[in-house]
Amino acid sequence: MTKNTYLRCIAAQTAIMLIVLITLIFFLAFHQYSENNHQLTNIGQAVAYSVQQHISLTEGILTSLAYNYEIDSDMDSQRFEILAEKYISENSDILLMQHKNKETVTDMVFPPTYDNTIGLSLKDRDEVEEAVNKSIQNRMITANNPYIMKNADDLLGLIIRCPLYKDDEFDGFFVVVFDLNSCIDRVVREALPESCRLSLYDSEGQIFWSNSNTQLKNPYVTQIPVMDNYWTMKLFRVRTHMVASEILMVIISILFLFMTGVLAYVQLDLLKKNKNIKSLMKLRNELERVKESYTLALDSANDALWEWDLITDEVITSDKWVDITGNEPVGSGFKAIMNENAIHPDDYQRILDIFERCLDGTTDEFYSEYRIKDSFGNYTWVQNKGKVYFDDEDIPDKVAGAVSNIEERKQKESKIEYLAFYDILTGLPNKMQFLSMLEKTLKYIEKSTNLYSILMLDLDNFKVHNDLFGLEFCDNLLEHIGARLSETVGQENMVARFSGDEFLILIADETGTSGVEDMCKNIMDIFASPFAIMNKSVYLTASIGVVYKLESSQSANEVIRNADTALNKAKERGKNQYCFYDCLMHEEILRKSKVEACIREAIKNDSFIIYYQPQQDLHSGKIRGIEALARLKSEELGMISPIEFIEIAEYTGLIVPLGSWMLKNACIQGKTWIDRGFRIGKLSVNISINQLRDVNFCNFVKEGLL
Repeated sequence: MTKNTYLRCIAAQTAIMLIVLITLIFFLAFHQYSENNHQLTNIGQAVAYSVQQHISLTEGILTSLAYNYEIDSDMDSQRFEILAEKYISENSDILLMQHKNKETVTDMVFPPTYDNTIGLSLKDRDEVEEAVNKSIQNRMITANNPYIMKNADDLLGLIIRCPLYKDDEFDGFFVVVFDLNSCIDRVVREALPESCRLSLYDSEGQIFWSNSNTQLKNPYVTQIPVMDNYWTMKLFRVRTHMVASEILMVIISILFLFMTGVLAYVQLDLLKKNKNIKSLMKLRNELERVKESYTLALDSANDALWEWDLITDEVITSDKWVDITGNEPVGSGFKAIMNENAIHPDDYQRILDIFERCLDGTTDEFYSEYRIKDSFGNYTWVQNKGKVYFDDEDIPDKVAGAVSNIEERKQKESKIEYLAFYDILTGLPNKMQFLSMLEKTLKYIEKSTNLYSILMLDLDNFKVHNDLFGLEFCDNLLEHIGARLSETVGQENMVARFSGDEFLILIADETGTSGVEDMCKNIMDIFASPFAIMNKSVYLTASIGVVYKLESSQSANEVIRNADTALNKAKERGKNQYCFYDCLMHEEILRKSKVEACIREAIKNDSFIIYYQPQQDLHSGKIRGIEALARLKSEELGMISPIEFIEIAEYTGLIVPLGSWMLKNACIQGKTWIDRGFRIGKLSVNISINQLRDVNFCNFVKEGLL
């Protein structure tokens, strides 16, 4: 080979090396760009979630206040100040809390330093009119856009209001003024790295908070739901110093240039010494192997690297191997990388299968996550990924990969899974997990020899204890009840907290109805003894609705609905008992629903019928009085008994408008008879006790007589 030929080869190889270098630099830059975007997205999601969660705490506080107002609608300023002081002490971001009456005038405020707001009204204020009307009409908690508070040194405030209702009529607001500066500053300290800058925009696109004077390029943009509005968040990354990948890029460039120079020197030396061309080809092959090793190093810069030479069975690991796996590689070959004594028994066979598929040519890449035990006996989750390399004859000659520690990620996933399927207060399965188990049971019920039943348990008069002893006491009480239920039903059955003071129990039994009844009695027995909590001793009773012998044709929602129907029937019968569901209960509910609809239509359309029953003196034969009796007739149901529709009217509250209609029309008819000269004596109209409780009852009577 001539000198010119060697020089052309050197030039061509140099060009190839430069192309490879540029390609690697581009790959590394793209990898760093993707990593930065990924990190920025994670940070943005964490910041958005943190801002939303901090403000959502206020929504919970307003909901709690509204609940207290619902159960104590005559809340005075002293009671309001006690609750407000408690909530403000627990949430330092709340500046003040207000109560506005139905005229939207502030009549209560805490702390007293904001007494100057008493008497101020939301009416005729264009900037809040839309939000106020939206809150009232939709019965939802709303928030204004952030604003600079007056006389507060540029303090950024957020007004959140919760509408209140009494007898289904608007009755005012609870209002919280939120210190947005304090909230956002804390979020920035906790979740925002120093290398990032943040800007927040309100629902109208106006910026209200930023820690940057300039708008940088390539921001991460997301929407943050705040009550009924959406804020826009823009997150930027500020370049403060040279990152590790850039340093690595410089090192690789220098190394590649050095290797290019070495290659040129070697080839010139070969030219002078007239070396065999095969030696040059071998050197180039070795160079390609070095390139592959550096490519793998780029992919796994933060991991523990390892390489297994399938020809010599030698294993090489990086310094991080012991830090991540907690073990020194022992022996050679596969056993050095995958120590059977260190890997969790449940994971080892799965990993072995993955490696076998790689070595037999099914795939040339592998990925696995498993638990590995360190020298102290503690298991840690790791991730192992790599690739099998083949020679020119497609025979595997090397396996290389990287191991990384994923313990923190696995712990977060485990915590998220627990929160998704378990009740935080009692530790029992929650509604979601119970419904999932119920759906699986119904799907495979025909293949099981067990008879499955559902019990829905509700604590009788639990609200009374809530009012007497407070939320903390009742939370502890629910926790104790959950523990007793779990102990009673046993591990072979499932008990879950459904909602509030309701629990659901899935029973698998082979003994039939008697077994379910025995379980109900055992559950009722746990309430026979008092619950001793926080130096207090209380007695409770419970009602249970039972759906016996589930069938595959039923849906989960249908089973829960039937259990709830049986539970309501148990409460109607006097509580502190259990009741089995039957199809007549559902028909009874449908019947009551139809009768209720008939009552509403009859009141709306003046289609009630009044029967007048005379009261006759048997001695004189004269009429001493007339009693007005309501009657109801439906095209679908026919004549409905007063015993049935009056009971439903009492339960639904329709007895008040029905009684007013009866009084009015009976008086009109009585006046007509009197004007025609009939002597009817006393005119009697039956009155419900619910009408007597109505504050407008006297006015209805006066209007009827006038």
